[in-house]
Amino acid sequence: MNRLEVRQLFRQDSPEVTDRVCSDTVLNSWIDLANREAGCAARCIVSNIPETFHSVEDLQYYDLESNIDNFYDIDDVPGGGVFYDDSPLTKTSPAEMNYKSSQWKSKDSGTPKKWWRRGKFLWFDYAPDTGDLDIEVDCVYIPSDLSTDASEIFNGLGHLQPYSEAISKFLQIKAKELLGKYNEATQAMQHYQKYVAWMKAQVAGYSQTAIYMRPK
Repeated sequence: MNRLEVRQLFRQDSPEVTDRVCSDTVLNSWIDLANREAGCAARCIVSNIPETFHSVEDLQYYDLESNIDNFYDIDDVPGGGVFYDDSPLTKTSPAEMNYKSSQWKSKDSGTPKKWWRRGKFLWFDYAPDTGDLDIEVDCVYIPSDLSTDASEIFNGLGHLQPYSEAISKFLQIKAKELLGKYNEATQAMQHYQKYVAWMKAQVAGYSQTAIYMRPK
């Protein structure tokens, strides 16, 4: 579904929100915001192959937003996450690092074994002692901007088109607020949040792995 189709459907479903009440320009901005917000909340646009950038000798943290276009989060489903020189790393946290060694920031460089995210930065337990080795990151992306009426929601991915109702539900929130119907806006927000939570659960199912039972 493209931006024009979303806008036409909204006008049809909400006849009180005419173009005199809400211009196409404003409505387009709402649709773009809905596309980004719902896409990120549902974590629905993920990398097929990891994004790759290179290690810098003695540098312990890396700016994910600078190295990866439209980066939103690290997709750390089983088998995913972060790899260093083709080896998978284990996710940890600063709290665990502090528990094991309060001096971890001043340790000698070495081969990273663990990673964590802090804001836009990817951290390693060791600063790499070698430059130009591959750092690979499985990613969740921010959906691309809807810059024209032909731009399609959720990057035009076919398997996500059944979830276009997320956009409509978000637009209902903004419309009710614009009309001063704040109780209805609150109800619309609840419906939207429930829908996106359901959408996230459905999308997460695409990356579920086989379950291995413990042997007797």
